[in-house]
Amino acid sequence: MATIKTLEELETFGLAEAVREKFSAALKNGQLVFAPSKHEQYTDEATGMRCELMIVEGLSKRPINRPTQPGSDEKISSDKLEQVKKKNPFMKPEPELTVIQDLVGEYRLILNKFPNIEEHFLMVTKEFVQQDTLLKPVELQLMHTILGQLNTSQSRFFAFFNSGPESGYSQFHKHIQFMKLPPNFEVYQDALVAGSEFFIPRELDGSEQPLMNKQLTFKHFVLKLPRKFASEEEQSTSLAMMYMYLFKRVLNVFKEQGLDSTKISYNFLMMEDWMMIIPRSHAFFDGVWQNSLGFMGLFTMKDLEVKNKVMHHGIGTILQECGFPLGSDDDRAKYDEFGY
Repeated sequence: MATIKTLEELETFGLAEAVREKFSAALKNGQLVFAPSKHEQYTDEATGMRCELMIVEGLSKRPINRPTQPGSDEKISSDKLEQVKKKNPFMKPEPELTVIQDLVGEYRLILNKFPNIEEHFLMVTKEFVQQDTLLKPVELQLMHTILGQLNTSQSRFFAFFNSGPESGYSQFHKHIQFMKLPPNFEVYQDALVAGSEFFIPRELDGSEQPLMNKQLTFKHFVLKLPRKFASEEEQSTSLAMMYMYLFKRVLNVFKEQGLDSTKISYNFLMMEDWMMIIPRSHAFFDGVWQNSLGFMGLFTMKDLEVKNKVMHHGIGTILQECGFPLGSDDDRAKYDEFGY
C-alpha cells in the first residue's frame, strides 16, 4: 500500500491505475458488495435535467452508522457518539480495499465497499473526525488534485461531500467520495461554466454572482474553477475562499428560513473546473433518500419500489423537497448587516 507525503508526489502517483487495479482485485475476490446495474437515461420534463437512473444492489445492504436519524430533534450524546465510533468501518479499513494507506499524513484512500459504480472510492481521515465539520483547505486541494489525476477524455470523475444531518450521509466519520460519471453522461454544470470566466467572489461586491440553472427547482450555487493554479499556495487560498463563500450562502438560506443553525446541511460537489453547493432541508422525501448524487442527476435506488416513487413524484419535485425551492430572487445577493 502506497504512502504519499506531498501533493507533488500525488500528482505523479498514477492514481487512476491504482484505483482500477485495486477495484478489479477486490471485486474478483468478493470483497465488494457490487453488481453492475442497468443504467437508464431519462430527461425530467419539468426541468430539462438529464438524469441517469440506477438500481444499486449495495444500497439495501450497506450499514448505516449515524448518531441520530434524519428529522430527529435528538441531541448527539457522548454515549451515542461512542457507539458510532465502535462501529466505525473507516478507522481500520480492510487492506484489500486500501489504495493509499497514508495520504499527506492525515488521510487514506479506500474503495467504497458498497459502490454505486465501478472504481467508487473515498478519502477518509485517519483519525475520527465528525462528518459535519467544515472542509479544510488541504482537503479541497486534495479533492482538486485527485480529480486532475483521474480525468481523461474517456473517463470523468467528480467528488462530493455530504455534510449535516439532512445531507444524506450514512457514515458519521468524515469522508469525501469520488465517482466517475456514466459513459456519455452530460452534467448541467458544464453548460453553466462553459461561457463564464473564473473569478473569486467577494461578499461586498454583488456584480459577480454564483452560477445557477434557472430551470431547476432547487437552490444551488456554482462557481467556475481554473484548470490549473499557479502554485499550491494559490490553489489552497482560492479553493478555501470559494468554498467558504458558498458555505455562507447556505448559512444565509437557513437564516432566511428561520431554521435551527445546529441542523445546517448541504451537499458539496466538485469537478476539475467547478464547485457547487446545495443547501438541504430533508434527507428524503416519501422514502426516497437523497445525497449529493441526485443533485448531479444521478438517481441511485435500492429497488424497483423506490424507482416507481421517483417516477411518480418526478425528479424536480423530489429535489425541491429535499433542498429548498429556487425562488425568483435567487439571482441577487442578499448581503446586509444581518447576513453572513
